[in-house]
Amino acid sequence: MRRTRRRGAVAVRLAGPEAVRRGARAVDVGMMLRAMTLARHAARRGEVPVGAVVYRGREVVCEHANDREATGDPTGHAELVAMREAGRMRGAWRLTDCSLAVTLEPCAMCAGAIVNARIGRVFFGAHDPKAGACGSLWTIPADGRLNHRPPIVAGILARACGRQLTAFFAERRRAARRQGTAAG
Repeated sequence: MRRTRRRGAVAVRLAGPEAVRRGARAVDVGMMLRAMTLARHAARRGEVPVGAVVYRGREVVCEHANDREATGDPTGHAELVAMREAGRMRGAWRLTDCSLAVTLEPCAMCAGAIVNARIGRVFFGAHDPKAGACGSLWTIPADGRLNHRPPIVAGILARACGRQLTAFFAERRRAARRQGTAAG
């Protein structure tokens, strides 16, 4: 029992002080670590490394990674696909008793889906200054004109989530340069 508490305390510290102040718990950090594993697998498949987990308490309802390249589907964002599948699995589109952990700040499309799915709480890792809609460019889920406004906790394992993305795109640029050199 004591060991579990200690592990939980370590996990919460990993989340970062702001995330802890905003309500992140050990289970939320654990789900973000799970999302990071999904993101790592996505990167190996050539997908942008973003992973998402929809969970209820400690139970994973559904998890997914980006799959736009594999499916040719422009809506193949990790969190959108995970929410869609969670609704199907539960037989209900309302996910009010569920939380969402995603490694990258949701875009406008995904933030709108979060509101429409009535997700209970949202946790994300890295901010997305180019397309983020949960605090960076917009804060769609907190808009007072909407009928559902879930709490958003940003920055859980932000550095590690950001490093996954940075490394992926750096490798892509290196590969493009090697290909350009080989072609020239």
